[in-house]
Amino acid sequence: MASVGAARVEVSTLSWTFPGQHQPALHDIDFVIEPGERVLLQGPSGSGKSTLAGLLAGVMRDPDDGTGRGDISVSGGTARGLVLQQPENQTVMARVHDDVAFGLENSLVAPSDMQSRIDQALADVGLELDADHPTRELSGGQRQRLALAGALAMEPGLLILDEPTSSLDPDGVTAVLSAIERMLSARDITLVVIDHDPSRWWGLVDRVITMEGGHVVSDAPITGPAPSLAQVEASGPAVMGDEVLVAHDLVVSRDGTSGLTGPLNFSVRAGEILAIRGPNGSGKTTLAMTLAGLLPPLQGRVSIAGINPHPLGSRELSTLVGVVPQNPAHCFFRSSVRAELGAAGAEDLARQWGLSHVLEHHPLSLSGGQQRRLALALAMQAGQKLLVLDEPSQSLDSAGIGELVRSLQQAMEGGMAVVMATHDDALVEAVGATVITLDASPPGPVEPVAVGPLAQANPLALFAGALAPAVALLSTIDVVSASVALGLMLACLPLITRGVPRLAIRMLPVGLASVLSAVTIALYGQSSGEVFFEWGLVVVSEGSLFLALATALRILAIGGPAVILFSQVDATRFADALSQQARLPENFVVGGLAGLRLLEVVAGDREVRGWMMRARGMGDTGLARRVISTAFTIFVLAIRRSHTLAMAMEARAFGLHRSRTHYRTSVFPPRDYLWLAGGVAIGALSLTAALLAGSFNAILG
Repeated sequence: MASVGAARVEVSTLSWTFPGQHQPALHDIDFVIEPGERVLLQGPSGSGKSTLAGLLAGVMRDPDDGTGRGDISVSGGTARGLVLQQPENQTVMARVHDDVAFGLENSLVAPSDMQSRIDQALADVGLELDADHPTRELSGGQRQRLALAGALAMEPGLLILDEPTSSLDPDGVTAVLSAIERMLSARDITLVVIDHDPSRWWGLVDRVITMEGGHVVSDAPITGPAPSLAQVEASGPAVMGDEVLVAHDLVVSRDGTSGLTGPLNFSVRAGEILAIRGPNGSGKTTLAMTLAGLLPPLQGRVSIAGINPHPLGSRELSTLVGVVPQNPAHCFFRSSVRAELGAAGAEDLARQWGLSHVLEHHPLSLSGGQQRRLALALAMQAGQKLLVLDEPSQSLDSAGIGELVRSLQQAMEGGMAVVMATHDDALVEAVGATVITLDASPPGPVEPVAVGPLAQANPLALFAGALAPAVALLSTIDVVSASVALGLMLACLPLITRGVPRLAIRMLPVGLASVLSAVTIALYGQSSGEVFFEWGLVVVSEGSLFLALATALRILAIGGPAVILFSQVDATRFADALSQQARLPENFVVGGLAGLRLLEVVAGDREVRGWMMRARGMGDTGLARRVISTAFTIFVLAIRRSHTLAMAMEARAFGLHRSRTHYRTSVFPPRDYLWLAGGVAIGALSLTAALLAGSFNAILG
C-alpha cells in the first residue's frame, strides 16, 4: 500500500445521486490533477464538495452509497488519505501510536516496518508524544494532527482534507496549517483541500476549483492576493440599553467540582454582543451555558434582567433566554419545521429565515445551515432578553456568515443582549462584539496508569480467572459459598490491585444491585420458617431473609471481581488478545473497540440534549417523554457520528482485508495461567465449604 510518488487524478463526466434523491449531488464533473499539484476545492454549502471528496478518497461506492456514472482514475501513488473536519469522530484507538498504526495494520504492513513510519508521520505533523499518550487527553488541534499523521503513515499519493480546521481555535488552526506545510515540504504528494476560507491556504495551494450546485464553475491557477470571506455591511453603532446580564465573582464548572475559569465580573447590556474567546478546552461552552442558566455556577452568581436563572423552571427560563448550541440538531424536538415554529405564524417566520421550502421537512433532515437558521428562529421568537450562541459560525460558508451577522444585528436592534462563544475573529469584528478572553484551562485530573499484576496480565487470563468462581456460584444459592468466595477475593485484593477508593466508586452499581435485589427477595421471596412481618403480598420470613442475604452476597461475589479485574484492563490490549489469542474476527473486534471509544462522544451529546430540553421549555415535562425524545435524537446523532467514524476508518483501509497485521503483539505467558488456577481454586473452595456446612442449595434439580 505504500505510495510510489504523487498521484495523478482524472475525473471524467462524473455524476452522483444519493439513495432516495432525484436531484444529482454532482453533475458531469471533469478535471485533471497532475502529480504534486495542490488544489483548493471551494464553493457554497451544498455545492457537492464533500461528496466529491468522498468519491476521490474511495470511501463512497456505487451502489451502497448512491448511484454514479462517469469515472475517477487515480494513478501513480495509488494510496489515498482522507482527513475530515470533526477530529473527535476520527480517533479510533486509545493511544497515540496505536492510532497512527491503525491504517498500517489494515494495509498488512509488516510490524517491523511500522515504528519508523509512525515516528516519521508524527514528526511531519509536529506531534511527538509518548507512544502510550491517551488520545482522549488531546486537544482538538492535536487530534486533527493525529488524524493527519494516521493518513500520512500510509504514504498516500493523494491526500484529501475536508474542512480540516473548521472546528479548531486559532492556535489549533495555526498548528494544523504548519503541520500541513511541513508535510508538503517533506513528501511528494498530491493535495486536495476543501475549505470555506481560502485565505488560510493561499501560499500552500497553487490552483482553485470552484463548485456550485454540483457543477464545476471555475478552475484556475492561483493569482493575486488571497480573497476573504464576504463582508457584511454594519448597521451602525448599536444603541445600548439597560443591563440584561450580570456575572458577579463567577466561577464555572462542567462537572460541578472542578473550576474551569474565574472569578469573572462583567455585564452585557441590551443591544450589546459579548464574545467569549479562548482556546479549545478553556471553558467557553461551560461559561456560555452557565450564563444561560443551564449549568449551575460553582461560585458567584448570574442574573438575567435581575432574575437568577438557575432555580427557574424550564418554561419560565425559555421565555427569558434563547440558546443555540454548537450542534443545532440538539435544539429540535418535533417532527417538522412547521411544528417547531408553531402553527400560528409559521409561514411568516419561515419566510423571514429562508425556510419556506422546507416547512414540512423533518428538522434533522435539513442541511447544517438550514438547521442553524431554524435554531436561531426558535431562540429569538419568544421575545427573550438574552441570546446565547455556541460557535455559531462553525462550518458556515460566506452566505451563511452573512445570514448570521444580519441575524445578530437584528437581535441587537430588537434590544436583546447576545453572548456567543466563538473562535472566529472575522465574526467578532463584523458584529463589533465586546470580548472577554479565557485562559487555557489547567489540565484536569488524569486517571493514573494502571500498574501491578492486573495491568500486566493478559486480559483473557483475567476473564478466565473471573469466570471460574462465577460458574461455581451460579450452581448454588447459599450464604456459605458466597461468603467464602467473597472473603477469599477480598483477602487477595491488596495483593493484586491499587487504587481501592477509585475501585470502591466503580463498585457502587454492583453494591446497589445487591441491596435492591436483597430487599425485593426479603419482601416477596419464598416464605419459610418464622414469619416476622406480613401485609398483603409482602411476607418477611426467616427463609426470605436468608435467601435475600445469599442473593446479595452472590451478586457481590460475582460482580465485584469482574469490576475490579476489568477496571485496570486496557481496552486496546483486550482487543488485541481477543483477535490474536481468541482468534475472533479481526474487523469485528476492532469495529467494537472503535464504537466503544465513540461512546465518550455520544455521552457529550446526551448532556447537551439535556441542556436544550431545559432551554426550550421542555425540561418540566414527564420523564417518559424526555427519555423518548432524548433517545431518538441521540440515536440519530450517534448514527451520523458513526458514519463519519466509518468513513475515517475506511479511508485508512479498514475492512480491505479479512486479516490484519499487529503493531502490538499480544502474549499469554505461562504465569498468566495462575489467574485461571486462582479462580478455579476460589470456586472449588466455596463449593466445598457449602457442602461441608450442609448449606449447598442447587439451583437446578
